[in-house]
Amino acid sequence: MKNLPHPILPVMLALVTVLGGCVSHQRNTVATPAAIERYQLAQILTGVVFTGADRAEPLMADLYLPRKVDKHAVVLMVHGGGWASRDRQDMTGISEKLAQHGYAVLNVSYRFAPVHTYPAQLLDLRQALQWLAVNADRYHLDVERINVWGYSSGAHLGALLASYNFDETGLLEGNPELPRIRAVVAGGTPADLRKYNKSPVVMRFLGGAPEDIPDLYAEASPISHVSADDPPVFLYHGKLDLMVTLDQATDYYAALRANGVEAELYVNPWLGHLSMFVLGGDAEAEAINFLNRKNSPTVGGGI
Repeated sequence: MKNLPHPILPVMLALVTVLGGCVSHQRNTVATPAAIERYQLAQILTGVVFTGADRAEPLMADLYLPRKVDKHAVVLMVHGGGWASRDRQDMTGISEKLAQHGYAVLNVSYRFAPVHTYPAQLLDLRQALQWLAVNADRYHLDVERINVWGYSSGAHLGALLASYNFDETGLLEGNPELPRIRAVVAGGTPADLRKYNKSPVVMRFLGGAPEDIPDLYAEASPISHVSADDPPVFLYHGKLDLMVTLDQATDYYAALRANGVEAELYVNPWLGHLSMFVLGGDAEAEAINFLNRKNSPTVGGGI
């Protein structure tokens, strides 16, 4: 997904570089830059099974570990693909980049629709959180600083995981209480599934049409779960996104702010859904700065 034909990529990179100053970046708090350190990538553990032994279909992840002495803040990484395709390898580049900034990264796979409809994918991410908690001492992970990063459907799942009240819904799958998410980075986020009228992708994910299961469309939408105790959220989006239109991001940002949740919205006016993912380096850099601030010594320990 990151590999474009050679003649096209330089032109797109040049265009984004020239026009990069036109992006908009909205915050509802004053941003204080956090100290940035660089680390070597000490180890990548590939194919780590993070689901329990009772799962008939084991799921795997890749764990990226930086070379550093103190405990690692963690990023749970979630790939896109319409809840039905693609692979965690799409997120290899940003996972490596985060490890170089001192984060441990668990880059996960999850079950696909239509064989597995919602909430299967949300429960998979909850299993990943459980794995991080159980293995925290083994890999020197700080369970007080677990963040989530996703793009497209992965952003939807990550945002939902961070705000979903499992206790109220009973959607616990026998899991104990798990660490709270410290901060969220979500790119190209379909935050309100109710806006998708007869979308084959969303119907495949939820298992029906909106008129047949309207409550499920609302329940599966991150915007429906926003509350004052949600973690800070960094949203980034391409204004020319026709797959997940910009109002998904602006409405979600407004809902977060209306509930007093710290939020940032980064919009590039020249990129669409796929190009924002491929060429969104500036947005990713701002997102990492955001994570650095949320995981800085002033809020609980160094990166």
